[in-house]
Parts: sequence; C-alpha cells; structure tokens
Amino acid sequence: MPKIHPSAVVDPKAQIADDVEIGAHCVVGPDVTLGAGCKLISQCFVGGYTTMGKGNIVFPFVSIGTAPQDYGYKGGISYTKIGDNNYFREGVTVQPGTQPETETVIGNRCLLMANSHVAHNCVLGDGVILVNCATLGGYVNIGNNCLISAITAIHQFCRIGRFAVLSGCSAISKDLPPFMICSGRNGAILGINIVGLRRGGFSKECIEALRDVYQIFFRSKLSIPNALERISAEVPQLPEIKDFVEFVTSSKRGVLRFGDEADLDPEKNG
Repeated sequence: MPKIHPSAVVDPKAQIADDVEIGAHCVVGPDVTLGAGCKLISQCFVGGYTTMGKGNIVFPFVSIGTAPQDYGYKGGISYTKIGDNNYFREGVTVQPGTQPETETVIGNRCLLMANSHVAHNCVLGDGVILVNCATLGGYVNIGNNCLISAITAIHQFCRIGRFAVLSGCSAISKDLPPFMICSGRNGAILGINIVGLRRGGFSKECIEALRDVYQIFFRSKLSIPNALERISAEVPQLPEIKDFVEFVTSSKRGVLRFGDEADLDPEKNG
C-alpha cells in the first residue's frame, strides 16, 4: 500500500504503485501514473496526463505536468512521459506537449538539478544532466548522456547530439553536434567531450577519429559540404562518425561551428 502523508492531496483516480511514497503537502492529479519505487519528498505538484516509470525521486517545489507556457496552447489532452530512475531537484518544472495528443518525454537516469526547466514537446534521452537553471525552449531534443551546464538557454527546436556538452552561461539557437563541447552565445566548438567519451567506454580508435572530425569540421574553415567530403575521404567510417555526419546533414537550424557572426550566414556555411 502506498505511503501517503496525511497532508498530501492525492486524487483517488491516480494510479499509484503499492510502494510509492508521497510526502507532506504534495499534490497528485487524477490522470497521473506513478510507477514502483517513486518518491515525492514533499511540497511538489504532479498533474496533467503524467506517467512516471520506476524509481523516480521528486524533490520539494517541483512542478510536473502543468499547462505549457505557450500562447499556442488552447487546451486539450497532451502528455508528460517520464522513464525510470530520474531525479527532479528543487524547483524543476516540466510541461506537457502544447498541441493535443503530443508529448514531452524524459528518458531514464536523468538528473534535473535545481530550477531547471523542460518546456513543452521536449525530448530528453537517457543519462541527461541539466545543471541548475538550465532552460530548454519548446521542442528541444537532447540526445543520450549530454551535459547541459548551469544558467544555459537552448532555443526552441534546437537539437543536442549525444555525449555533447554545453558550457555554463551559454545560450544557443543552433544545433550542437554530438560528442562536442560548446561555450558562449552561439559559441565556438571548443573540442570533443574527451572525459565523457572515456567514461562512456568509447574506443581509442573512435576518440582519435572524432579528434580528426573536430579538426576538419571546426578548425579548417571549410564549407560544410567540403568538410563533410573530406571527413568521408579521410576519417574511418565508424558508427560515431556516421552519427556526426547524419546529424549535420539533417539539421534544419544549422549547426554551431566557429562562434562568430560569419557562421550565422547560411551562404558562408556552405
């Protein structure tokens, strides 16, 4: 039987696993599902059409499932879907999709630190870390094992490739390619995420190939088509290299490269 503090307000229609703990002054809405081992520590709100998997820990003053902060939101049913073993620290906000039958998705083993914000229709992969006050606009897509540092802002519709790092106090409105580190306001790519790659068990061959990609794509000042052609010709075509190329070629907002005003010009980007 769930352990529910007497001061908590839990709608009887909510679906709650037998071992869930709900602390003092929490509010849980009627269309919420909480999986096994979830714990709402105190003074948090989980509402809307929110589904949580197993082992999620929700700290005080978290708000999950409230209406999106979007003028386009006109009501209707939309969803917040959360996987397993995530941590939502104090003051985190997560909002559902803005159009009916759309969703915001958070994967497994993510850590959302204090006051970080996940807007409507965002998709977070597994192992994502949002450090304090990281802010995601609507429709942001973040790949697995990314680190989004403190006091950062990501413009709506941007993508962050897997194992990428956005440094503290940065703000971006373009796509950040996988395995790379970016710093600044639409800043330059500083290098590959060597620490994350080593911790992630990537081979030495892969890391060296990604170093070559970095030198060609971000340091040579070649146009994007010419840089990709050179990567295809000179760099071993490992799965990670193919991921990088696919990410760049599928970008709709353009990718971060040189961190200067010239890079914002699509014609100069190739």
